[in-house]
Amino acid sequence: MKEIEASGRNLEEALRTAAQRLGVSPDAVEYEIIEEGSRGFLGLGQTPTVIKARVRELGKIGSEPCLEETSDAPEMPGSEATSEEEAQEEFEAHEQPMEETGLESHPAQPAENETELLVETILRTAREIIAPMKVKAQPVLKSKSSEEIVIDLVGPEVAILIGKRGQTLDALQYLTGVIVNRRVRCNRRIIFDAENYRARHQEMLVRKAKEYAKAVKEQGKEAVLEPQCARDRRIIHLALADDPDVYTYSEGEGKDRHVVISPKKK
Repeated sequence: MKEIEASGRNLEEALRTAAQRLGVSPDAVEYEIIEEGSRGFLGLGQTPTVIKARVRELGKIGSEPCLEETSDAPEMPGSEATSEEEAQEEFEAHEQPMEETGLESHPAQPAENETELLVETILRTAREIIAPMKVKAQPVLKSKSSEEIVIDLVGPEVAILIGKRGQTLDALQYLTGVIVNRRVRCNRRIIFDAENYRARHQEMLVRKAKEYAKAVKEQGKEAVLEPQCARDRRIIHLALADDPDVYTYSEGEGKDRHVVISPKKK
C-alpha cells in the first residue's frame, strides 16, 4: 500500500495535502502523525505538522468523519491577521504559566526614579518577549519624554520583527505595554520602532494621501482607501485636514474600517 509523507501548518492542512497527492478525498485517507507542529510565539518559530498517509482500505472509508477546513490556521509574521486583539490572545496563551516564556512576574519597585524604572522595565520586558523567538535583535532606548517612551529594535535580523506593514512590530509593542502595565505604573505611551520604520511609513502614507487627494480633485469622485489600522487612518486624516478642496471620513467596522477622501462641494 502506497504511503507518503505530507506536511502543513496544522493537521487539517497536512491531511488535505496528502489527499490531493493521493488523488482521493480527505475522508479516504488513513494517517498517523509523525511530528506535531507548534504554533510558535507571535507566529515566529512555527513548525509544521508532518503525517504519514495512505489510502484507507475500502471497508474503512467513511469510518471516521472528514476533517473540515478551518479558518484559524496560524499566520506567519506580518500577516494580515495580526492585530491588537490577536496579540492579546497570544499573550494570554503564553502567560500561564509565565515561566514557560520567561515572562516571570516581578513585584512593583519603589519609584525613586520613575522614568528610569519604567525604561528599565520596558527594556527587560521586551528582551524577555524577543528571547524565545531566537531573533538576533535587541531593544534600546531611542527617546523619552513626559508623554512617551520610544524603544528602537536593533540587530542583523530586526526586519523579522517589523513584519508586513509593521504588524509584528505593533504586536510586540502591544504585548510589551500589557506586561509593563502589570509590573509598574505606566502613564506614558510605549512606542516600538526599527530601522526608522515609523517615520518612513508615515511619509509613505502622507504621500499616498496627497496623491489620492489630487485624483479626487481632478475627477470629482470619492477615493475609497483600503482598510487600515486606527493609527494609519489618523495619519491620513491629519495629512489632508488643511486641504480646502477635499475632506476625509472613516467608514466600515472592525478590520474593514477605512478612509474615504471626498471632494468638497463648491
